[in-house]
Amino acid sequence: MKRTIYLVVLGITLLFVACKKSDNKVDSETEGLKVEIKGISGWGEFVNISVDQNKTVVKYPVETNGSPQTARDKSYRTSEETFRKLSSYVETYNLLDAKIQECARCADGADYVITIKSMGKENTVTIAAHRNDGKYADVLDFISKL
Repeated sequence: MKRTIYLVVLGITLLFVACKKSDNKVDSETEGLKVEIKGISGWGEFVNISVDQNKTVVKYPVETNGSPQTARDKSYRTSEETFRKLSSYVETYNLLDAKIQECARCADGADYVITIKSMGKENTVTIAAHRNDGKYADVLDFISKL
């Protein structure tokens, strides 16, 4: 009898814990524009950048000797100007729908793989990091200053 009462109390407790009322928060992943940039070369990734309306995060990979680059890593609040510029580049170059797949790692040593997420849509483009034709120069300059 004691065991039955114990199981009923445990079941009711689990029901209350499992049915916690939602805070009605929208998942930040689906809210607004988010851009993830991976700098890659023939030797692997050299930088990972994530930018959304609230936060910019710049992370560098672990060195070949195993020590992390945490001293160089940074995270800060995204300024309104930075977010406005980023939104402008996404719109100007139509990056949510563009099919840009440049791969110049063999020629110049580096590319940026840029994933754009906005309003439930996602697209990935690849832009050569060291262009000499001036195309995407403003975007590449913007990325280098993050």
